[in-house]
Amino acid sequence: MARARLLKPGFFSNEELCELPPFGRLLFAGLWTIADREGRLVDSPRWIKAQIFPFDNVPVDKLLTDLDDAGFIQRYGRPGGKKYIQVSKFSEHQKPHVREAESTIPAPGSALDEDEQRQTLDVPKDDLRSPVSKSVPKS
Repeated sequence: MARARLLKPGFFSNEELCELPPFGRLLFAGLWTIADREGRLVDSPRWIKAQIFPFDNVPVDKLLTDLDDAGFIQRYGRPGGKKYIQVSKFSEHQKPHVREAESTIPAPGSALDEDEQRQTLDVPKDDLRSPVSKSVPKS
């Protein structure tokens, strides 16, 4: 779902951003509108293209790589093949509406949740509990 976001005048005169092609700069602005309140979104170039460039033939995956290489976004993965994007410095430039839903996407480098641990370790859910939390069999 697209959200209302603000672009500051400095966006258009950013010397690093101007090194990217025009569609790259437009993609960067568009990412802000589809990112959640923390500046995160699923890294799905096909879906992103449908949201931002539905009528244009734009190489979104390559442009996302260019934005990542330039430090404007961070592409990161999680166990199970889940891929996400974090818009860099998003919280410095955006003040999401108070009613906007909390992010459900993990932050880059955040600790794995229980489901991700299970996928990574390939162990049953019960085996992730600490030895202290497991019940001791009665003799």
